[in-house]
Amino acid sequence: MLKRKRSILFIRPDYHCTFFYRDEFRKLGWLADILVPSDYPEQLLYSQESVIRPPALLGNVLISSKFINYLIKLFWWFTVFWRYEFHLYHGRPPLFSYFEKKLGLNRLFGSDFLLELWLSKIFGVKLIYLPTGCRDIDTKSDWSRLDQGNVCGNCGASDRCDDQLNVLNFSRLRRYFDSAIESCTPQISLQYTEKFRQWKCIDLNLWHPSLKIPEEHVLVDTGGIRILHSTYLEKSGRSWQGRNIKGSPYVLAAIDKLKEEGYLVEYFHINNTPSNLMRFYQVQADIVVEQLIVGWWGSTGVETMALGKPVVCYLRPSWKAFFLKTFPEYEGLPIVEADTNTIYGALKKLVTDEGYRRQKGKESRLFAEKYFDPEKNTMALIKVLETI
Repeated sequence: MLKRKRSILFIRPDYHCTFFYRDEFRKLGWLADILVPSDYPEQLLYSQESVIRPPALLGNVLISSKFINYLIKLFWWFTVFWRYEFHLYHGRPPLFSYFEKKLGLNRLFGSDFLLELWLSKIFGVKLIYLPTGCRDIDTKSDWSRLDQGNVCGNCGASDRCDDQLNVLNFSRLRRYFDSAIESCTPQISLQYTEKFRQWKCIDLNLWHPSLKIPEEHVLVDTGGIRILHSTYLEKSGRSWQGRNIKGSPYVLAAIDKLKEEGYLVEYFHINNTPSNLMRFYQVQADIVVEQLIVGWWGSTGVETMALGKPVVCYLRPSWKAFFLKTFPEYEGLPIVEADTNTIYGALKKLVTDEGYRRQKGKESRLFAEKYFDPEKNTMALIKVLETI
C-alpha cells in the first residue's frame, strides 16, 4: 500500500481551528481529513461536513463482544491510518486501547507502549501532538514553578488531574511523536519540544465585526454595556470548593460593583450554544473578559478579537515576553491586561471611556488579521511539517 504524500489526518478537532486548517490544506492539494471519535462532545463540533467517524460497535450480544469490538476498531484503523503522511492528535492518545493490557503487551514493551502509535510508526506515519490544556503541556509540579498565579491551586479540576497519567502521557509523546504544536500558552514545555506556535486561527470573513446576525439570534437591546464572560462555575467542574480557573467570581464581583455605582452594565453569558453559532452572540458583546489566572487567551479570545471586541485577560509576564521575543514583528498585544486584583479598574475604564473601548476593539481586529489568518498559518505549519 502506498502512502499519499502531502496528506494529513486531524484526530479530534480543536473546535473550529481544525476545520479551517483542513480546508486550507485541501486548497493546496493535500489530502486532509478530520477524525471525530465517538466521545467527542457534539456541542463543540463546528461542522458535520466531511468528517470521518469510527464504526459503530456491537452491543453485548456476544460473550466476547468487547474483544470483537476492538478487533473491528483495529481493522478499521488499518483501513484509515496508512493513507496519511501525518497524524495530528488534538489531545493525548490513544484513540482506542485494549490489547495492550489484555495481551500483556505493556509487560513486554513497557507501560508507555500503545499499539495504535506503534502501528502508526511501522507504517511510517509522522505524529504531531496538539495539547488541549494545561495537563497536556506539563505536570502539576512543572506548573508550580511558574512565576506567579497558583494555576493548579485555583483549578477546580486539579484534584482529579492525575499526575501519574500525565507522566505516562509525556513518556508516550517522547517515545512516538515527531513534533508538537503550542496552542494554549506560550509556555515552553519541560516535557517535549514545540516547533510551531501559530496554531490558533479563525475564518476572518465569518468572524467579522460587521457580520449579519440572523433574527433568531438577536438579543433584546437593554441599553446597557454587555460584558461577556463565559463560565460554567460549579456545573463545569472547573470550579470546586471555592476554586475557579478563570477567576470568574472576581469578574462577577467587579460587574456587580459597577452596577451598584450606577453604571448601566450587564453580565453576558453564552450557554448551551453550538460552537458554529457562538459568533452571533459574541458580536453583540461590548467587552469580553477571557480569564484572570492562567495567563493567556484561549478560543474565546481568538473569536472575539476577530470580531473587533476589546478583550480583557491576564497575560503572564514571562509568557508575554516570550511571545514578543518569538514574534518581534509585534511591538505589543491588543489585550487589556488585568488580574484578580485589577479587574474592576480595567472594566471601569472600558465602560466609562467609549473612545478607549473602540480603540482596543480596532486593535483586536488588526491583531487577528495578522496572527489568526488560516491561510498564513497553514503555510507556516507546512514549512514545519516539511522539516520532520
